[in-house]
Amino acid sequence: MDWQVEHDKDSAELFYSTYTAQLSSKRKGMEAEGKTWNYRDILAQFITMHNKNSNVLLIWSGDWPAYSSNSDKYYVILAGEGFDSTDEAWNWCKANNYGPNDCMPIDLQ
Repeated sequence: MDWQVEHDKDSAELFYSTYTAQLSSKRKGMEAEGKTWNYRDILAQFITMHNKNSNVLLIWSGDWPAYSSNSDKYYVILAGEGFDSTDEAWNWCKANNYGPNDCMPIDLQ
């Protein structure tokens, strides 16, 4: 996963000046969606989402200012699509059948 995070870092930097959509945030030991997540589960979720949309990115929240107020750090899956506004990002979430708990606009700044 560290390789993927490093690989996706340059692409994620594009979202300092525009929005994208956050699709997931998980960390080892987190209880969500009926299970306790481990690294293999997080990577499998990323691969599944990436197979549906090749723009999907994996980042580590500790690397980005948008997440600095949260002391817990997570692996975050981003849509990798750029939007000019939060409304555009919300519309993308809806159009791709993501609910409001599964998809939200994010600016990494």
